[in-house]
Amino acid sequence: MLSIIAIVCVLAYTVFLSVVLRGISRGKFVYLLIYLVAFLPIYTVFLSFTYAYLEIEILTKLIQYSKEIVILYALSIWSFGYSKGLASRPWQLSVLDRLFLGFLSLAAIFVVLPIGEAGFVDKAIYFKNILLFCLAYLFGRQINLKFEEWKTIFKIVFAYTAAAFLLVLIEKLSSTHFHSYIGYAKYNSDMLNLDPEGSFGLRWTFQAQGMQPRYGAFFSNPLEFSASMLISVAAAIIYLLSMRFNTNRLKYLYILGFCVCCVLLAYSRATMGAIFVTLIFMAFLFRYYKILTGAALGLVLLSLYVWFLAPEETRYFVEDTLMFQNSSSLSHVVEWVEGIDSMVQNPQGIGLAMSGNAGGVDDEIKISGENQFLIFGVQLGVIGLILYIFMIFYAIRHSWLAFRRAGSREEQVIPFVAASVKFGLLMPLFTANAETYLYLSLVSWWMVGHSQSVYQRLRERPKTSISANTLVKGIGS
Repeated sequence: MLSIIAIVCVLAYTVFLSVVLRGISRGKFVYLLIYLVAFLPIYTVFLSFTYAYLEIEILTKLIQYSKEIVILYALSIWSFGYSKGLASRPWQLSVLDRLFLGFLSLAAIFVVLPIGEAGFVDKAIYFKNILLFCLAYLFGRQINLKFEEWKTIFKIVFAYTAAAFLLVLIEKLSSTHFHSYIGYAKYNSDMLNLDPEGSFGLRWTFQAQGMQPRYGAFFSNPLEFSASMLISVAAAIIYLLSMRFNTNRLKYLYILGFCVCCVLLAYSRATMGAIFVTLIFMAFLFRYYKILTGAALGLVLLSLYVWFLAPEETRYFVEDTLMFQNSSSLSHVVEWVEGIDSMVQNPQGIGLAMSGNAGGVDDEIKISGENQFLIFGVQLGVIGLILYIFMIFYAIRHSWLAFRRAGSREEQVIPFVAASVKFGLLMPLFTANAETYLYLSLVSWWMVGHSQSVYQRLRERPKTSISANTLVKGIGS
């Protein structure tokens, strides 16, 4: 029965893929973004399920690399079919554009140079991972989507959020990991040479301290699942504030509630903290300074509760986390120290595919891996680290300014989501190889590219912004 379901899934994906490619062929590049938003969240689960119950390795490989085929096909259609050639296209490079070009060029140099223990194929695979999020930024930068098309994207995001909440709730109530039933361990073992780990026979990321289960819904793992909720949180808040009537706001309050529940059941402390600081960041964006006072008061009350009223288990958990004394936090520290030591000894970098857990990285030779900044620093050296830090900085800054200077309500939405997600993502970036979270990485960088174009278009205008009372009103329905 499950084999029949797997065949149906493959056929459905084939139809979906053909529709996407046909849409791209006609110059409707929104189909590419729809593909990223609709397929990447279920990417690993889909591969695991189809491989486990069909066991056709070549089919699994085709599905695995179909995302690259779609992206490169879109790039070729855009370059030669609809942009009339890069050479003839007006191109005003921004600071962020130059940072991306510098970062990508540096990575390309490391592919060619005989640096590090990783082989050429492994380095090429890792470079492909870097190229993907750089291309996502390029598409956002150059493809001008209508706001009606962005509405379609957000509808998919909200639908997936609700579906993920329902699935993770079933996981929690049944105390069973969804990944245990779809061949996740078999796929990892046979295709990725990753043996099952932890008490649940999956990966360590599915297990918290004290053997407490962490759930991942249909995402690759609980960490990616929780971090991806940042997009849903930012989008739900901007839509919530845009509603004219309370009845229309209710569904977005539900989405926010779903996001919080998903993060709690994924048991990700980094994302819990990220959502809190994102809300603070949003208060600055909207200039709702009373929210900052409320947040500070809430943090004080929460601290008092944990210290005086919470169960001992909760208090010890918080103390161990803050003091880096539990096993998870301690492993982060060990990885950070290892990465910093490597950068001190090799400030020029030790080569691609030598750190992190992206495709192409061999666990036997990797150094460090639980901090995205250090991962790039270890591989590409201090220069690579500095470039990446400034990419994040200017992504947040220019998205913020695009939001501030936007002359219409519709222009504000994407810069708001881009700035909020990239700011909130700072905490997960310090504790994970977050650029491997394909859905979160590619979609957020696409939004940053779009925001950069909005910023360039608006920077010559007078710095007039919509007041907090009328901000973003009327974008939703």
